[in-house]
Amino acid sequence: MTSSRSSSDTSLNGLALEAVEHRLQALSEYLAVYRAGLASGVGGWQWRQVRVLRSDIARLQAWWWYLSGRQRGASWVPWLDRLAALLVPMLPLRKVKTRRRHAARTMRRIGSHSLVQRAYLNLEEDLQGQLLTRRLTAKQFPGRVTEAQINHSESRLAQAVLLSRECLPESRHVAICCELLRAVMVIRQRLGLPLPMARVMEP
Repeated sequence: MTSSRSSSDTSLNGLALEAVEHRLQALSEYLAVYRAGLASGVGGWQWRQVRVLRSDIARLQAWWWYLSGRQRGASWVPWLDRLAALLVPMLPLRKVKTRRRHAARTMRRIGSHSLVQRAYLNLEEDLQGQLLTRRLTAKQFPGRVTEAQINHSESRLAQAVLLSRECLPESRHVAICCELLRAVMVIRQRLGLPLPMARVMEP
């Protein structure tokens, strides 16, 4: 029973890593577009987009490091969780704010919890699309898609739904982990140490 639960947790953690990596890839591509706009002198308002995207990417990289540590069974993860649990009561519980576009067409910074949750939800939507495509293909072209492939897609989607609905820690816990690991990453970078970062292809 314990082994089965451990295997399920590992699978969910792996799916969470996949979600964060996909979101990091998308944000890196957005950042490249805005940087190109700045280089061509298109609108000073894009400086804010660049700052927001850099912040989002840094916090997601920190959360990826946390998930990666959990996946590898790193000894520092339980200590970080304990520290976060101690600090949580000291932080006010903030209302979740969505990012809106205003007159200047700039983006607003959202909390780390919302940022990670959006990554999980994006993966869920992608898997829904993949499952729908496979089902339609199976109906239109019998034999191209096997029952095993459809079952696999259904299983991954069920895990993604569980991940986005129930497996994300409390918002302040996520925020503390992201900010602490982000600070550690900055220190490591200044010391010339290698950074534990997700592999994101340059757009």
